[in-house]
Amino acid sequence: MKLYDTLVRKKVEFKPLKDNTVRVYTCGPTVYGPLHLGHVRTAVAYDFMLEYFRTFKKYKVLHVMNITDVGHIVGDVDDGEDKIVKAAKQQKIHPMELVDHYIKDAFDGYDALKCKRPNIAPRATGHIVEIQDWTKKLIEKGYAYEVDGDVYFDVSKAKNYGKLSGQKLETLKEAVRIDPNSKKRSSVDFALWKKAEAQHILKWSSPWGEGYPGWHIECSVMSSKYLSTPFDIHGGARELSFPHHENEIAQSEAYTGKKFVNHWVHTGLLLVNGEKMAKSANNFITVEIALKTYSPEQIRWFLISSRYNSEVDFSDKHLIAAKTSLERINNFLFHLQQVKTLKENKTLTKLLTDFTKGFEAAMDDDLNTPIALSQIYDFITKANKQEIDKKNQKNILEFFKKIDSVFKVFTFEQTITGSLTEKDIEVLIKKRAALKKVKNWSAADKIRDELKSQGVELLDQKDGSTIYKRS
Repeated sequence: MKLYDTLVRKKVEFKPLKDNTVRVYTCGPTVYGPLHLGHVRTAVAYDFMLEYFRTFKKYKVLHVMNITDVGHIVGDVDDGEDKIVKAAKQQKIHPMELVDHYIKDAFDGYDALKCKRPNIAPRATGHIVEIQDWTKKLIEKGYAYEVDGDVYFDVSKAKNYGKLSGQKLETLKEAVRIDPNSKKRSSVDFALWKKAEAQHILKWSSPWGEGYPGWHIECSVMSSKYLSTPFDIHGGARELSFPHHENEIAQSEAYTGKKFVNHWVHTGLLLVNGEKMAKSANNFITVEIALKTYSPEQIRWFLISSRYNSEVDFSDKHLIAAKTSLERINNFLFHLQQVKTLKENKTLTKLLTDFTKGFEAAMDDDLNTPIALSQIYDFITKANKQEIDKKNQKNILEFFKKIDSVFKVFTFEQTITGSLTEKDIEVLIKKRAALKKVKNWSAADKIRDELKSQGVELLDQKDGSTIYKRS
């Protein structure tokens, strides 16, 4: 299997470093506002990635996703107002009350979209002691310096700074002019610990006075604590590669003296009218609102239809297309379960063999879901032209259930709704057949429409018979 590694800028072979267990750290939400579809774009990508590891590659997975509940400054910089503190002030509640509310909101949203919860979801505020220990050691090793209660990482001491994002240190220094009042030695140095003003509500005692941690060191500390280094995959949206992930590499490799992460795997962004969906841009759609219009399966299929590391444009048109595609697949699965033929169709057996190989080859090639989905559509088109036998029926269903353990979108069982009995439906089907025989199409269509309004969909077969399913 190959994955695209941001660090080396190419697809590389992927295997777990040890014990057949994939150790993964993904950057979770900063919990100052509701979960939106931009967050879900990343969460769904890692969900089907990790489920593919479990189901198809037979790997164990240890997934750590952090919760940022302090230290993330507005504008992703070192100085300014904490995003959580700012939002709490606006709502006139304590920051930790805000945090608790939006942690629940986040996991409710992930659950609704069928994303498997991480094995561990550590909060930054639960690791203040470890963050201070890291900061002290970085100072002792000469990689960091303290000025008036602030502690900064000295980027000039880092090896190959900019290697993840492709940034040149000299170019960065020129681009970011240092504030004459700054305590930094260089404009590119970043905060490990910040001195808190007297009125700052989120602060802790430290060897440098009361303060709070920098954003970047939180992830280094939590990932290293629960996964040890180097671990297999560090993930997050592509926008985090600089400065967040670049700074993680610098401070982590300075602290441990060894490689931090084996593979850097970033996801693409969700766009609205060509711009990133984000709280800061106020162009976001919350998961709660989205689920009033679209089903979880529809949203997942829309996201899965694009490469995990590509940009995705959100639109009603694309969501409607996802619904149509899923209906086609679910109708095939429903028809499949009506099969009664016993004699094996060897042509279909060959089609299924080619399909399974093609699907796995696409997914093994950097999780190429557009090609994998095209394999599904192509198989259904060809299978619909074949007589399906009981043996192939069983094998096809098993493989689609295996796929669904990764994608989590298909429907295998009917949901029974409405008050019509089986006998009522059969009577109406026979009546409709009689009307069609005398070419009374309008009356036949009326029966079909009435049944549909009560959650019963009629499916006319090639042999002239009609079956139905409940929705």
